[in-house]
Amino acid sequence: MQIVETPRLTLRFFTSRDLEALTPILSDPQVMQFSIIGVHNQKQIRQFIDQRLLSYLERGFGLYAIVLKETHELIGYCGFFVQKIEQQAEVEIGYRLATKYWQQGFATEAAKAVCEYGKQRFNFKRFVCLIEPANVRSIRVAQKLGMELEKKIVYYGIDVDMYSMNCE
Repeated sequence: MQIVETPRLTLRFFTSRDLEALTPILSDPQVMQFSIIGVHNQKQIRQFIDQRLLSYLERGFGLYAIVLKETHELIGYCGFFVQKIEQQAEVEIGYRLATKYWQQGFATEAAKAVCEYGKQRFNFKRFVCLIEPANVRSIRVAQKLGMELEKKIVYYGIDVDMYSMNCE
């Protein structure tokens, strides 16, 4: 199911058929450098997809497959999920792209579309991004969304910066 479209991208629900296309992305050490879990094997990628499908059923939203319109290639994911941060439920925007598509504005394009979709469809009033300070590419995307550094926290034992923006 398609969620949103941008000039260059289509964002849609993941399906079990995405396993093959997602494997080279989530098993790439560069892509997964700042992932809590790290590089994914095929079993973990299957679980990742299953968790997305469950999220769509339970919450109506989640992380979405990013498909390049020009080639119909799955190039990563972007979406939102609820995180418990210091006893507070927060809606985090998450994004990850195949390295071949870095520094071309795709993450920002997808994240802006997802933010707008979240505000309109789910009435989200606030978004956050938890980013390790060394992850400068991800910080740039958060800033282009209009997020600002709110505070530094420890998340699953990792020092991260919490970027946020209010949508009201």
